[in-house]
Amino acid sequence: MAGPERIEWRRSFPARSLGTLAWYLVSATLAVLLVRALFGDEPETQSSGAHNPLADVPMWTAGLALVGAVPVVLAVARRPRVGANHFALTVRPGWVRTLVLPWSRVGEVAAIEAGGERFLAVRLLEGLDRTGSNPGWIDQNVLRDLTKANERAARGVSVAVRLRDFSGSPEGQLAALAAFAPDQVQIANRL
Repeated sequence: MAGPERIEWRRSFPARSLGTLAWYLVSATLAVLLVRALFGDEPETQSSGAHNPLADVPMWTAGLALVGAVPVVLAVARRPRVGANHFALTVRPGWVRTLVLPWSRVGEVAAIEAGGERFLAVRLLEGLDRTGSNPGWIDQNVLRDLTKANERAARGVSVAVRLRDFSGSPEGQLAALAAFAPDQVQIANRL
């Protein structure tokens, strides 16, 4: 999506998220069926007349499988996002939160490669300006993957996004961001 006021990177097909969802559904179904096979014949009451807690195990297993499916389904529905306007860079590295990072806080935006994967790395400036969103632990999940792949490349980076979640070339994507970034923000291609 592009226009004179803002841009948003076009997302690629969510093959990785759908693959994770498929594996979760298969694994959870097998776990629920196994627990049902083991505990499905348990009587509701014990011989003493008390409630048999083992009879509830299949129900609790199915409930836990449904609760566990929530983040996997949300990862398919709320995909990563990168956008920009003349005020801020908008980044959603995962499925949880969309960060609004004013250009006054952004020091550098770089496309880097680490461990055979490409990332968009955003370095925020330290200072008194605390406008916009502050990346938290949950927003830095992709950054932790980048750090595992190459700790040196991740030094000073505040937020990272996987480039494979977006279609188009990194050069074109960075050029689109550079059109909205002020002159003090470094835009670098380190691929």
